[in-house]
Amino acid sequence: MSGKEKLFELIDKGRMGKNIGLPIGLPKMENCMDGFLPGTSYLIAAQSGVGKSTMMLYSFIYQPLKAYMNDPLYANRDPYWIFFSLEMTQAQIYAKLLSMYIFEHYGEEISYKELFSRGRDTHLSDERYELVKQANDFLDILDKRIIFHEGTLNAEKYEKFVLQDLERFGKFTSDGSYNKYNSEQIVAVLIDHMSLIRASTGRSKKDEMDLISSKSVTMRNRYDISPIHVMQFNRNANNAERLRQGQQEPDMSDFKDSAAMYEDSQVVFALHAPIKFKLSSYRGYNIKEIGHNFLACILLKSRFGTSDIMDAVNFFGSVGIFKELPKPDEIADYTRYKTPYWCLEDTDLEIPETKSNNNIKITL
Repeated sequence: MSGKEKLFELIDKGRMGKNIGLPIGLPKMENCMDGFLPGTSYLIAAQSGVGKSTMMLYSFIYQPLKAYMNDPLYANRDPYWIFFSLEMTQAQIYAKLLSMYIFEHYGEEISYKELFSRGRDTHLSDERYELVKQANDFLDILDKRIIFHEGTLNAEKYEKFVLQDLERFGKFTSDGSYNKYNSEQIVAVLIDHMSLIRASTGRSKKDEMDLISSKSVTMRNRYDISPIHVMQFNRNANNAERLRQGQQEPDMSDFKDSAAMYEDSQVVFALHAPIKFKLSSYRGYNIKEIGHNFLACILLKSRFGTSDIMDAVNFFGSVGIFKELPKPDEIADYTRYKTPYWCLEDTDLEIPETKSNNNIKITL
């Protein structure tokens, strides 16, 4: 196929509505990076403990899966995930996704900690255990669509397992090409997170990460996969010099020791938690009031649209929910944004007006 033919093929696909990405739950970001698409590389980065893994689960598994299951527009996307989980177990990943599902479907805030009854004072009651069992079909969907790989990972293992798993979604030919059974399908390949990759003999960890990143690009271009890499900033973003200059926000310099991953990714998200820098305000938002429930989601790079965009997000770690906040001058009272229940106002669930703290449960 000539270059001209490839160009018109993509143009015609777009005219037929085939270049519409799956939603990620953050409309402002979707408008800038076109949603979650096949053949696209994504990178999510942040400091430790900010919520990067949770954002990956929410925006690149839970929300796309929900859209696929409920909206005929996305019927041909048929998403699957090849998941290299280097930090959390499969059960822990499922628990986080289950918390999102139960909250949105039943209006109950059941945290990861409560699901596993972790701690002397935490116990999953019989009533709430029934909600878990009612989510059985959702868990079956996860079992079907997420291919898990746990344990150590290096570049050779990464390539080997991805190629093996891709045989489910297409056919390799004798000339080395690959024909997907469904050209519109999204097959994502996730690594969470890159800092836990094991260096092979003779390579540094940086060399191993760069090699995996390079292989991801090759397989993206050849096999139309969507790599999603999660990484922790490996440069001290809160060093004295940057603080002195008032530069707490993430930027390209935070990828200094892993520049290849930044360059190889087509869409790069960075999460920023102003509360970690003891800021009382941030871009007009009262951080003193909203505290840990505020995150800035910054689109540092998008090869397909506008970049350097900040999206103010209300984050609720107990249930893994992210929701875009109104503009700061539209917020008169931050109390509303300290619990996740306002995120359900556009649903069919009945939400009492008196709900103002995490101890009040929704009435179904």
